[in-house]
Amino acid sequence: MKRVIAACSVSGDAACTDKELKAALGQWLQTPPRRIDRMILQALLCTAPLKAKAHKRCGLYLASRHPDRATMGALLDAVCVHQRQPKPFEFVNSVSNAAGFHIAAQLGLDGPNLFIGAGTRVWPQLQALAALDLADGLIDQALLAVINENGSFLAQAVLLDGATHARDFDELSAGTQVLCLQMQGG
Repeated sequence: MKRVIAACSVSGDAACTDKELKAALGQWLQTPPRRIDRMILQALLCTAPLKAKAHKRCGLYLASRHPDRATMGALLDAVCVHQRQPKPFEFVNSVSNAAGFHIAAQLGLDGPNLFIGAGTRVWPQLQALAALDLADGLIDQALLAVINENGSFLAQAVLLDGATHARDFDELSAGTQVLCLQMQGG
């Protein structure tokens, strides 16, 4: 039985601006949130195309190697170097579940909302977390997403309705028509 409902992969180069990401997001969301950082934009961009297929009782399992670098840099500079209070934008977006909050709000998800630090084998970890909630009947679906940025970026999401066991996004989404978006700055 096929467990993967839909999948999306968004890649982009370092020259792609936040303004361009937000403009692309506008085709999937009527009212994209304001005052969000680059990682949140990327997370929304890979999950928003799955909105039409996601149920309210869907859990969200999100991972990234690090929070948005610009936001964290500004926060640490303000607090540690200049010993000032952080700006509200920096503080709110530095919280690890900020991206998950925006995804859940925009997609109308009421299930568990978890953010973990991504390691080299993050997809099996996300699947294991989702499998527990699916088995317990807490959710009907699971939305797994991984955001990876180091200059260029890759944001991938998979919507599931049952437990899966795959090593990576490619294996997980095999046999599924993956929506692939390529963002180029300029």
